[in-house]
Amino acid sequence: MKKSCGCGGVMTIHMHTLIYSAKIKITHVPVYTCGECSRYEPLPVIKRELGLLIRELGERPSGQQQLSFADRNEWASVLKDIFAAGLFAGGLPELEESIRRSIQGRIDLLLDVYRTAADLSDRKWMEEIGLRLSQLTAHSAESAK
Repeated sequence: MKKSCGCGGVMTIHMHTLIYSAKIKITHVPVYTCGECSRYEPLPVIKRELGLLIRELGERPSGQQQLSFADRNEWASVLKDIFAAGLFAGGLPELEESIRRSIQGRIDLLLDVYRTAADLSDRKWMEEIGLRLSQLTAHSAESAK
């Protein structure tokens, strides 16, 4: 899960903490970071959701001083769990396979929860689970690169 940086360096994925409006810490944001110039950018699969969160917070955020992006975004949650598990001796191929397995496991879990919500005729819950599923199914593990 690497990509080239404009400076010629290699960007790798890690979990980053963003400080919004000098007041709120947004933890567990998956970003590409360049080892050469220290430039970073959010993964393409999370940009939309991150933008929505920042719009929700508004220009003058109040209230909660720290929040985890992984609580709001399925990709961030999967990557947070994988990175928390530790280093991968098999390198990049092992990491990519772990991500694929974790995404499939999360999709299976969300489908089971969706089925329960449908059995209970809970439309609001079904909508929430549908949105979470769309975060994972709209992009494959390959598009996170």
